[in-house]
Amino acid sequence: MSAHTKELVDTSVVTESDELLVFVKGGSSITSFRPLFSHDSKYLFVIQGRSVTVFSSASGEVIHELQCRNKSVIGIAIHPKNPLQIISCSSDGTVIYWDYLDGVELRVYKIRFGCSAFCMPFQDGSISVVSSKQEGEYKLLRLWFGEKKVNKISFLLKNVLPDEKMIAFGKKGEFVAAVNKQTLYTLSIDENKLRSHLIGGRTFTCVTAHPSETCVATGDNSGRILLWYNFLDAKLPPKTVLHWHALPVSDCAFTSLGSHLYSVGSESVLVKWTIGHKQHREFLPRLGAPLSHVVCSSDNTLIAVHLADNSLQVITSHFIIRQVIQGLTHNHVRQKASGLLPAGLLYDPRSQSLVMNGKVGHLQFFSLQTNKQLYNLDIVGQNVVSAHRHQAIVYTEVENAALSDNGDWLATVQRRQDDWSMHEITLKFWSYDCDTQLYKLNTRVDLPHTQKVNRLLFRPSSETHGNTPLAVTCSDDEKFKTWELVDDTDIYRKNECWSCEACGYYKNYAAKDGAFSDDGSLLAVAFDHMLTLWIPENNALKLALSVPGSQEPITRVLFGRLSCAHLLLMSTNTKLVVWNLLTCCIEWCKEMNIVMMCMDPLTEHLAAATEENELQVFHASSSTPVYTHKRVSDSRVVCGIFLPSTGECTGTHKWQQSSQLYVLNEKQELLTLEKERAPGTTSTRGTIAANLPPTPFSLLLAQIAKTDSNHAGGQLQKQIGNPGLTVVKELMSAPAYTLPAVDSLCSTFLQSLLIAKDNSKTETQGEEEKEHGQVIVTESDSDSEMESISGSSPNQSAVTEARSVSLTAENLQEKFIYLEKVSREDYTWLNI
Repeated sequence: MSAHTKELVDTSVVTESDELLVFVKGGSSITSFRPLFSHDSKYLFVIQGRSVTVFSSASGEVIHELQCRNKSVIGIAIHPKNPLQIISCSSDGTVIYWDYLDGVELRVYKIRFGCSAFCMPFQDGSISVVSSKQEGEYKLLRLWFGEKKVNKISFLLKNVLPDEKMIAFGKKGEFVAAVNKQTLYTLSIDENKLRSHLIGGRTFTCVTAHPSETCVATGDNSGRILLWYNFLDAKLPPKTVLHWHALPVSDCAFTSLGSHLYSVGSESVLVKWTIGHKQHREFLPRLGAPLSHVVCSSDNTLIAVHLADNSLQVITSHFIIRQVIQGLTHNHVRQKASGLLPAGLLYDPRSQSLVMNGKVGHLQFFSLQTNKQLYNLDIVGQNVVSAHRHQAIVYTEVENAALSDNGDWLATVQRRQDDWSMHEITLKFWSYDCDTQLYKLNTRVDLPHTQKVNRLLFRPSSETHGNTPLAVTCSDDEKFKTWELVDDTDIYRKNECWSCEACGYYKNYAAKDGAFSDDGSLLAVAFDHMLTLWIPENNALKLALSVPGSQEPITRVLFGRLSCAHLLLMSTNTKLVVWNLLTCCIEWCKEMNIVMMCMDPLTEHLAAATEENELQVFHASSSTPVYTHKRVSDSRVVCGIFLPSTGECTGTHKWQQSSQLYVLNEKQELLTLEKERAPGTTSTRGTIAANLPPTPFSLLLAQIAKTDSNHAGGQLQKQIGNPGLTVVKELMSAPAYTLPAVDSLCSTFLQSLLIAKDNSKTETQGEEEKEHGQVIVTESDSDSEMESISGSSPNQSAVTEARSVSLTAENLQEKFIYLEKVSREDYTWLNI
C-alpha cells in the first residue's frame, strides 16, 4: 500500500506532563469508504482514518496525504464546479475544500453537529450529510455554505442509515433514493414528493442511481440486483431482476453513461452487467478476497474495487488489473480456534521488516520504513474458497512463528481444528535462500505435539554454545521439545535438517510458555502455575519456582536484558512478578490484568498493556513505571514489540532512545508513541511527474543520468543538438509496417550516439579524459541534451571545439542492455 499514514487515535488520553501521542504507523483501513477517481482518472483518492491519500492511478504511488484535522474522514467528493478540487467531511462536521494537485487546504467550514455520511450531488455547490441527534435516528440534510459558515439547512429524508452505500442521488441531484432494511425510499427533490416501496423476505444491502435516467439499482442479501423504473410516480414500479451472486451483494455502480452496471460480493468476483441485456454479463474471478466497494471513473476506463484484506485494485474496463494498492494485510478469514494474529509480531533482521499473520495460512513481511508490504510467504499452501451462507469454512492457520537472530531460519507451526476430526499440527523449518532472497522449506514435522502448541522460539546466538541453532516448542500435551539442526548428508546430496533432540515435562501440567536467557544458557518453561529452569544442552531441570499462595496459570515468561539478565519476569491474568535468580526470591510484584507484555532487546525496559488499554513501561529492576499512557488504543491491544530505531528519535523519553515500541490492536492497526509534530495539513510523498509511467518515446530517448562521485570539479562543455536525432527522425518518418525488427536498429542507433574522438589533443589530455570523462544524458521539457564533463578541458567555443569522451566497455555494455530492453517494448503506438 500504499500511503505512509500517521494519524492520532481518537481516544488517546495524554496527561499534562506527557509529551507523547499515539500515531497509527500502519494497518489503518483503506477499505472503509468508497474511493474516488479524479475527473480525468489520473488520480485516485482513498480515505485512511484522518487523512485522504492521493494516489496515481497509473503508478500506484502516493502523491499527497491530505491531513483532515482531528477526526476521521467519512466521505469525499469532487467539487461540481471545479474538478481540480475535492471536498472532505469529517465525523465532527469539519468540511474542507482541497486543491489536490498542490495538496493545499483552500477553505474550512465547521458544521454545528456531527456527521455520519457525506455526499455532494448538487450542481449549486450544496452538500448533503447524514446526521443524528439521537442514537439510531438518522436524517439526510442538505446544506448551503456562505463565505465562512453554513447559510441554510434543509431536511430531505428520515429513517436513513449512516452508510454511503445506502443512499444514492440521481440525475445530478434531481432525486434521492435510500434503503433501510426492506424499504426503498425515493424523493423528488424539486417536487418534494416522497414514496416508499417494500420488498418481502429480503433486506437491502446497497443502492446506486443511474446517471441520466430515473432508475436505481438495489442489491439485497439474497444476491439479487433489482433495477427500479418510474418509482417517483408509480405505486408498483416496474423492476428488472439481475441474479448471479450467491451471497449478499456488497455494492454496485453504474458507468458514467449508464450502459453497464458493476456489482461485487463475497464471491471475490467482479461482475459486469449490460443494461437491457440481463443475460449478457462478464466476470473477473479470483480477485483474492471478498469485495466490499466498487466505483467507476468518469471516462469509463477504470474501475476500483475494495478487498476485505485491506487492499484496493485498479482494473481497466477490459478486466485487466492495472494496480494493486496494499496496506497492512488484514486477515478476513477469522478462525475461531486460532484467534486474531496468533503468531504475534516478529522482527526480520535481514529485511528490517515486521512479520505477522497476513492472509489465512500466510505470513506477511511489512516494511515500516516505506510503509509497504514486501511480500506474503505462503506457509500452508491451501486454496481459499468463497464463504458458505450458513456454514463457516475451517482453514489451516499459522499459529506460531519464530525467527533466528540472524534471520537464517524461520520456524512455523500450523494447525487446523474443526471439532470433529483429529488435530492437524505441522512444524516447519524454513531456511533463507540468499539467491532468491526468500525462505524455502527445509524440514517438515507432522504432529510434533498431540495438542495445541503454545510457544515456539529459537535460542539466541552466543559464543558459549557455538552458535548451534536450537528451537523449543511448548504444548498443551504437557511437554516441551527441543529441536536441533543435524547433518542429513548422504551419497546423493549434502543437506541439514531439524530433529527432535529432547523432551521435557513437569508433573502433569501443560507447557504454556518459554523463554531463553540473554546468552542462551538457561531455558525457562512455564507449566501451569509453576516456573521451571532447564539446561538446554542436557535437558536437566535446575529449579522450580511458584508464587506463594497463587495457583493462577502463567501466561508470559521473559528474561531480563543486559544489567537485568539475572531477573526473570512472569505474568498472570492479575499480576506481574519479577524473580531474582541469584537469590531465588521475588524482586517485586505488581497487581495488573496484563494482556500484552514484551521486552526491549536493547535495553532493560519492558512494556505491558492492560485490559483497559493502559500502557506502562517499566525498568525491569523497579516496580515503578517510567512511563504510563492511560489509553493507548480504542480497541483491545493484541500484541507488541520493540524494534531498533532506524533514524531520528521520535520520542522524548530515555526508554525510546534505542528502540521504538509498536502495538497492534484488534482493528489490526499498528500504533506507536511519538512526540507531537509541528502542525501541518499535507504530506508530499513524490512529485506527480516522477510517479507517472514513462512513455515509449521517452524510453527511446533515454532518461539516463550518470555522475562520477569522485570527480570534484571540471568545466562543463555542451554538446549542441541531440545525438542520434537523425536516426530517431528517420524512425518516426517511416511507416511502421515498413520498419525492420526493432532489435536490428539497436546497432545503428547506438553508433549515432558515439562521436569520434578529437586526435588533436595531447596524450596527457587524452589520459585525463579517460580518467575523468563521462557522459550525462538529461531530459528537459523540450529537448534532451548530452553533456560531457572533463576535468582538464580548456575554455573553448561550445560550438566549434566541443570535446567528447569515448565510452568505456562498461558504458557500452550498459547501453546495449538498455537498448535491448527498449527493443522489447510494445511499439504498436507508432501506427497511430
